[in-house]
Amino acid sequence: MRWLAIYLPRLPLEALAAEDEGARPLVVAEGQRGRQLIVLCNAAATAAGITPGMRSGVARALSAGLKVRVRDEQRELSALEGVAIWAGGFSSQVVLDLPGGVLLELGGSLRLFGGVDRLLPRIRTGLRELGYTALLSLAPTPAGAMLLASDGREDVLEGLQGLRRALLPLPLRRLPLASGQQDQLGRLGLKCVGDLLRLPAADLGSRLGQGFMDYLERLLGRSPDPRSPFRPPTRFHRQLELPAEVENASALLFASRRLLLELSGFLIARQAGTQYLLWHLQHAALPATDFRLGLLSPERNPQRFQVLLQERLERVLLPAPVTGIGLRVEDIRPLAAGRLSLFRDECGENREDGQLLERLQARLGREAVSGIGLVPDHRPECAWCRRILKEMPGVRRAEPGPTPLPLAPRPLWLLAEPLSLEVRDGWPWLDGRLELEPERERIDSGWWDGRWVARDYFVAGSPEGKRFWIYRDIRGRRGWYLHGFF
Repeated sequence: MRWLAIYLPRLPLEALAAEDEGARPLVVAEGQRGRQLIVLCNAAATAAGITPGMRSGVARALSAGLKVRVRDEQRELSALEGVAIWAGGFSSQVVLDLPGGVLLELGGSLRLFGGVDRLLPRIRTGLRELGYTALLSLAPTPAGAMLLASDGREDVLEGLQGLRRALLPLPLRRLPLASGQQDQLGRLGLKCVGDLLRLPAADLGSRLGQGFMDYLERLLGRSPDPRSPFRPPTRFHRQLELPAEVENASALLFASRRLLLELSGFLIARQAGTQYLLWHLQHAALPATDFRLGLLSPERNPQRFQVLLQERLERVLLPAPVTGIGLRVEDIRPLAAGRLSLFRDECGENREDGQLLERLQARLGREAVSGIGLVPDHRPECAWCRRILKEMPGVRRAEPGPTPLPLAPRPLWLLAEPLSLEVRDGWPWLDGRLELEPERERIDSGWWDGRWVARDYFVAGSPEGKRFWIYRDIRGRRGWYLHGFF
């Protein structure tokens, strides 16, 4: 087995979706023994002379504009779970390693993703896009991989001997030892893991206890190290609190990126896609603003989600500033495998057409973009209907509808209302006398719904060569009417 440790050294800060490091000085603090101590600083705070372990009062004296955020361990856990959900796209075995890491078993994934040299940069780029600073280490044991990563080592190790050599120089403070045990080993002159391993196992066990010896056996791969796998939810529902209120809907696009990437990993792990994303924008004192983002076919590409979200956010009117974003996906559908072609083909063209229609729906509203469907009715004004687009043509077939009736030649362009034509010497005129082709189509239908028509339709030509679709009433005053253009 090959375990990849993802260690997030700046998780207390990044879990709060904090402002950019180049902004005002910012620190995360927590209470320890009745005092509020600094846990982590951003770059601006570090430049002001603030360091971890410093009291918050002293830090405020060094920087008048310092912003202090209280550490939120629940949000750190939620952030780790988000990383684990996203990581499901790379491995079927994902483990939370609290307080600041995630483990992935990659032995079964390396061939799928083209080996270590291709997979690790892809994971590193994805974590950067999620907004996390990460240290990655690959080793034969989960404990060894996480120990190396937490020490700042980014190793790629294959065998247990290589792991042992990599662990030898690690300081003892990295091991899960009580402070009294650390002091005891220090008095013996032991400073690193190599010093510890040179001691006889019996003496080491009597000093540090059987629990630590069991840990050491698992660390070195001498005994199994079973881990409880992370169980992702059956439906995707994630919340992201914003570090400051946002008044412009378009500015929410960057913050939503993390949610969309997590959703993509969630769907990849299930070999599925979705057609509906339910967004929830929280406000401090008003009800939330909710909207749905729809696609014409199941999808899991975060870039495509983000393009549609950008179109939609441009027309969202916020009643109040936004304090948090939520994304819920209940519609989980298997994603059918598609053909891959070396050249552009009909399937690719349909896919681009579908993306254009999705963007139009996101910008103008779902009801504003529609298609035209046939209705089995001889009357031209009743033989078509407006259909809201629910699926992308050519990718997913809709349910079969009624078979349209066989029709004589009809024009593509029909007038909303037939236009009465001038009649001279018994012939219809439109910028000159219209010549009728010999074929006619008689329509005598609709008596059952109160829209009874009785007409003889002709294809007519003008002196300029234009072709029209006209009819003559076969009841009443028997007038001539223009109904369409060829």
